[in-house]
Amino acid sequence: MESHKEKRMSANQGRTTDRQDLYSPRIRPEQFKIYMNDIGLLVSMYGYEMKQALLTDSLSGSAKGGIYENLIADFLIKKNYPLYYFKRDDSSSEVEFLIEKDCSVVPLEVKAKKGDTSSLDTLLKKEGTKYGYKLTGSNAGIAGKKRTIPHYMAMFL
Repeated sequence: MESHKEKRMSANQGRTTDRQDLYSPRIRPEQFKIYMNDIGLLVSMYGYEMKQALLTDSLSGSAKGGIYENLIADFLIKKNYPLYYFKRDDSSSEVEFLIEKDCSVVPLEVKAKKGDTSSLDTLLKKEGTKYGYKLTGSNAGIAGKKRTIPHYMAMFL
């Protein structure tokens, strides 16, 4: 039987799927991402300049994307979604999260700012994918199968 600590740790590790077919994925436990349980603790680990850049919305680069990805992971964990992500071995195609909603697999791509979602767009072209989410710092909208929502609305997924 798992201890309480082991359950919490396993809930915070995103596991990868590597097949092109999302509906019969192969889970690869040796490939995972680790997220902090508390976004405030994550930000507190950075220096003063990073915190100031966050407050003034002048932060750029991969650190900003990682913070927003961690924020969405925190929202999903609190909504009891297991964390899975999609990554193809033969390309750089990656979607940060896959959740099960309305009896189907729903891809979620997280962007720190407005940006291209080519990985999500590729998955949305598949016949079995009903819709997917782009989580970003911009306004909400719908374009085809893609639903764009601001980061803070992830708590309503």
